[in-house]
Amino acid sequence: MLSNLRELTRHRRVCSPVIHKNHNQKGLQLNSDVTVVVTGVTSGIGLACARKLIAQGNKVVGIGRRTERLSAIADELRENFYPLTNDVRDSAQLKTCLKGLPAEFADISKLINCAGLIQGQGTLLDVSDEHVSTMLDTNINGLINVTRAVLPALIKSGCGHVINLTSIGAHYHYKGGHVYAASKAFVDHFGRCLRTELVGTKVRLTNIAPGKTRSEFALVQCAGDQSLADRAYSSLTPLEPMDVANSVLWALQQPQHVNINSIELMPADQELSYR
Repeated sequence: MLSNLRELTRHRRVCSPVIHKNHNQKGLQLNSDVTVVVTGVTSGIGLACARKLIAQGNKVVGIGRRTERLSAIADELRENFYPLTNDVRDSAQLKTCLKGLPAEFADISKLINCAGLIQGQGTLLDVSDEHVSTMLDTNINGLINVTRAVLPALIKSGCGHVINLTSIGAHYHYKGGHVYAASKAFVDHFGRCLRTELVGTKVRLTNIAPGKTRSEFALVQCAGDQSLADRAYSSLTPLEPMDVANSVLWALQQPQHVNINSIELMPADQELSYR
């Protein structure tokens, strides 16, 4: 792995500065020539990241499973958004789709891994085999598939950045977390290990662990039962997807010599552990 990274690093292109000062708005912004791959783009945090990036003039390759939703997002975000219908669990199809990107979206320098889900409720024995398999395959194998497919382009860019969306559940135990929380703990440690391999490649890596965030996430867990999903937020004011997207953008906007290793954010009234 290390020898492959060194070879790719030798051939990387010189990237324009990652950030610049926009005198019409406060703070730093990504340059408008940055192309970002965002997985899980059809809802929640992934969609919020895509909207935020494109509002600043960047290009987004959005990966999701729902073609109809991707089409609607493409209509909203217009020419700087390129939709890719793909299940991140399908490594072969993913590589084919990325190789077929149009030239204006081909120079990828950033990856935001948002795709992930939780299915089923209750104890480990209450969750079906299918739900266990889907969570592990999506949250772990899917993330690895995308990272392996995109990483050569990030190294070539000379200013790459991988953002992994983990979870508070990766750091704090709670009843019913079992497979999902463990899968996110894997993502967290995978990112930390990969970070050591990327030293010297000009590719940064950040793990971001959000707490309870209002999105379709709970609805998927509750099998489409909206009233049941709403109960997940009844005792607190949850984060909104844009709150998390703001943290993602902040990490991306740091000077190239600064690597934000991890960010943890949660609702102010969410407990650090569940009982």
